[in-house]
This record gives sequence, structure tokens and C-alpha cells, in this order.
Amino acid sequence: MMGTVVACIVVISVALLSGAADKAQIYRNVEFGITLRVPHGVKLCTSPSREHDHGPVMVLDPSQAKACNDAEGGRIVEVFASFNAVEATKTLDKFLQSECADTGKGGCGPAPADLRVGEMQSAAGSVSAPNGWIDIFVVTQAGKPDPAFDASVPSVNYVLRLHTDQEHREADLHTFCTVLRTIQLSPGR
Repeated sequence: MMGTVVACIVVISVALLSGAADKAQIYRNVEFGITLRVPHGVKLCTSPSREHDHGPVMVLDPSQAKACNDAEGGRIVEVFASFNAVEATKTLDKFLQSECADTGKGGCGPAPADLRVGEMQSAAGSVSAPNGWIDIFVVTQAGKPDPAFDASVPSVNYVLRLHTDQEHREADLHTFCTVLRTIQLSPGR
């Protein structure tokens, strides 16, 4: 009888401890209204204390944690938010073209089908670099329009980016789609 009680206590303790270990990490950014459950097996990078937090960077291979300091040298999912106050990002199409050119260093090619941020109006494109890296971008806009800029344009731009290579593309795309489905954007502006 005593052995059964001890065995039950051990099983319950292991279950509770493993549940605590599996507890998901949550990223929040109040300024840009971002709430994101970090996918299992992904390393959330911390923003350097002297830098403005525009959104999370997540390393897809935690053994490559150095990618936190070198986003272009590792497989990552990045969410970047900024206030929309320039003509070049006024529309989703212009915003996407700007991301492909500035961040991806190329023209936008087609992205995998049906990539979008939740139910929000979104645009998606991709850039394949000669060095083998692939960037997949999904952009959206939200927030109360700023009448000082343009009363028809949402005040916040969001870009979600997958930076990967051909070998890991499908698995990393699965993680990226999880982020796209589960991220919540509700800017207070």
C-alpha cells in the first residue's frame, strides 16, 4: 500500500514538473500591441537594453543562439513594428515592396499560398538570395490612423519575416505559420 502511494506521488510530481517545463513563453510589447506565444523549441532573443523594442526575434535552432546577435546569419522568425509615417509604406503593396528591397535585398517573388496575419488584411512575398538564404515576408497594418499623416492609413506597420535556407524551409515555414496564426496585434494608438 505504501509503495503505491509513493508511486502515485512520484507520477503526480513528474507530471506537474513537466507541465511547468512545457509552459509557453509569452512575448508582449505594449507600445505596438504585440502579444505572441513563443513556439515550442524556439529561442526568444532578448532586446539589448539600449535599443528600442520593435518586436521579437526568435532563433529557430536554439543551438545557434548567436543568431540573436546576427539575425542575417541564422534561421529566425522576426516581428518588427514601427509607426507608419512615410509615403513608401503607406499601402500594403508599397510596404511589402519596401521590405523585399530593403531587408531582402531583392524584388518580391511569390510567397507560399495563404500566408496572412490571422484574419487581418495582409500581403506576402519572398526573396531568394544568391547565397542560399530565403526571406519570406508577411506585412500588415493596424491601429488608429494618424490624421497628421493620412487619416486613411493605419498608424502601425508590422512585418513578420522568416529567414531560412532551402534545407529547413518546410519545417521553418510550419513554425512561421504558427506565429502568423497565433500572434495578436492591438496597438493602442
